[in-house]
Amino acid sequence: KKFRIYYFPESAGALLVGMFLGGMARIWTNKLELFEFSPELFFFVLLPPIIFEAGYSLNWNSFIDNIGAITLYAFAGTIISTFVVGGFSFYAARMGLIRDIDAENPMEALLFGALISAVDPVATLSIMGNAELKCDPLLYSLVFGESVLNDAIAISLFKV
Repeated sequence: KKFRIYYFPESAGALLVGMFLGGMARIWTNKLELFEFSPELFFFVLLPPIIFEAGYSLNWNSFIDNIGAITLYAFAGTIISTFVVGGFSFYAARMGLIRDIDAENPMEALLFGALISAVDPVATLSIMGNAELKCDPLLYSLVFGESVLNDAIAISLFKV
């Protein structure tokens, strides 16, 4: 924000830094167990502060006023995306295009669909939240509210 670089979002910069550090770690060592973490660490340590911050910074009046549209986008969008991505993955595995997914049982493909369906619009929200762009507050609240609920729905689908 200090240098006003609008064509390169912060999340893209974080992704590039992570790719660079991961590449350096892979070059320097063969023991990558140091960089692995368990699902319990993610669900009980890393995820709660993210969800808390999202709920804390949420504009509750705008969220409650648009709860119908937000839940429709979150529930219907995530579930449809899960089944579409899972279905395409399953049929691609059946045709032999994907070798690592079980071609006899669709559960693996549906798990992949649930994992991928939680699109997190961090870059979109960071650009839309910029005061100089004067984005419509209704659009921002719909996208932000949907992203908060969408993650919870995707985690639930993945666990079920």
